[in-house]
This record gives sequence, C-alpha cells and structure tokens, in this order.
Amino acid sequence: MTRTKLRVIGLSVFLSSFLISLKVIPAYIELNEPKVGTLPEKSQVLMVKEEKIIIQKSSKTIKAEKPNPIASLKNSAVTPTAKRMVQKPKQSEQPRVLIYHTHNRESWLPELQGKTDPNEAFDSKINVTLLGKDLSNKLKVKGMSVIQSAEDYPSKINKFDYAKSYAYSKATLSKELFKHKSIEYVFDIHRDSESKSKTTILYNNVNYAQLYFVVGRDNPNWKQIKKFAARLQNKLNEKIPGISKGIYQKDHSSGNGQYNQSLAEYSALIEIGGVENALEENYRTISILADAIHEIWHEDHNSAI
Repeated sequence: MTRTKLRVIGLSVFLSSFLISLKVIPAYIELNEPKVGTLPEKSQVLMVKEEKIIIQKSSKTIKAEKPNPIASLKNSAVTPTAKRMVQKPKQSEQPRVLIYHTHNRESWLPELQGKTDPNEAFDSKINVTLLGKDLSNKLKVKGMSVIQSAEDYPSKINKFDYAKSYAYSKATLSKELFKHKSIEYVFDIHRDSESKSKTTILYNNVNYAQLYFVVGRDNPNWKQIKKFAARLQNKLNEKIPGISKGIYQKDHSSGNGQYNQSLAEYSALIEIGGVENALEENYRTISILADAIHEIWHEDHNSAI
C-alpha cells in the first residue's frame, strides 16, 4: 500500500471520529454546565427537547412525570391549621344550658336614637337577646355547651298580648326542654325599668349594670330556685361587691308567681341593668355572670376549672 493511500485512510478515520464527537458533546454541555444569566427563549426550547431525548434513550434514568400536588401535600409537614381543614368536625356535646327571653324586645334608651321615654325602650333587634347571645358565647369559650332561644313573640304571635308573655315563653321553654333533655341550667334574661342611678355600680372606675334575681313563690320547688339564685349571687358579689341587688320573691299577688320556674330545677330569672344603661355596661356584667355560672357548673359536677 502506498504512502498516499495510507494518508487518505488516516484522514478518513480522523474525520469520522471528529463528526461523531460533534453529535455527542453539545448535548452533554447544555445539560450539565451551569447556566449563566437567562437563555434566549429559543435556546431554552432546544435544550428541553435535548433533555427529553436523553431521558428517553437512557436505560438508567427514571421516567420523568408531572409532579402530583396531592401527593406532595400528603408528604409535606401538616400545620395545625391544615389539620383543622382536613379533619372532620367532632360532634358537639349535648346542650347543658338554655338561655331564653320572655320579654325579648326589652331595650335601652342610650342605644335607641330619638327615644327618651322609658316606655318606648323596646326594639325588634337591639334588645336583651343580645345579652343572651353574649352570655352564650362567653360560656362556650369556657367549654360549656349552650343554646339560646331568641323568639320574637310580637312578630310571631297572632294578636300578641304583652300580658301573656310568660305563656308564650313557657311554650318555648317546654319545647326546648323536651327536645334537649340534657339541659340542666335555664336562664331567662330581662332588663329592669329603673333609672340608671338605681341600676349601675361603679367598680375600679368602671360602670357595671347591676342585676337581681326573681323567684316565683307559687312554684312547688321555689326553695330550690331560691337556693340556686343565692349561689349565683354570692359568686357575683365576691367578684364585684354589690353587683347583685338581691333576690326578690313574688307570688301571684305581686307578679306572675310562676315565671316558668316549675319546669326546671335549676332555673333563674335575671333582671340585668335598667332602661338607661348602655349596652357596654350590660356586657361587662355578662362577663361576671358567665364566670359565676361556670364556677357553679364545676362545683355541681365535681370538676376543676
């Protein structure tokens, strides 16, 4: 073989090796060398195509799949907030406390624009049911199971007669007690008609609406009702001396005499504040009342607060 032929064969081998290297090296460089700056859009597309080719051809590479957001969520750390979102709510405990209102529209002059006559201190929305709602919420925060009936009798009773209010609320109370046999404490929340000077106490330079209890002497269990009121009053006055003005006993000669108290052993009719008290003053008293009820509850169930 001549030297010329050897040179040609050698040159061919060299060119073949060089062309093969041109096909392999670019892909390796694009995929592995660090990126500097931002690639042009077209280059990015080409690089992605090259990556897909390599993934498919390599027998050692795991098949590329789209990320599963659900699987990622399951494997990630779950925060307390996330737990609340995914866990099913627990079934609430049966109600133990019932709050209702015989005179549901009793209101306060400071909260009613344009009204100055105490006899006009009644409203379909701004009334004692707000106190019942506040008491309910504060007891629930303490872990007690509470329901409130805020029936608006004037709008629901045909030919409404104010004098028959206790008959209307008795029907409501009977229905709730029949429906919820777990109820132990019953509270009928009212507003007194006295002026502010007789319904307000100043404690630590803050005004609180005073309250008092009414016991119906015509009930066969009136002594038990009175005892329950006395326990509440003692707790209240321990916290703010004089916030409770007393326990008033009435029979049919001076009032209703029954006040629906024969339906529940632990029942209390509570007059909170007066016609001239502001809602905020009443809410402060509700906080003290909630504390007292909560403490008595734990005493009756031999449990610690």
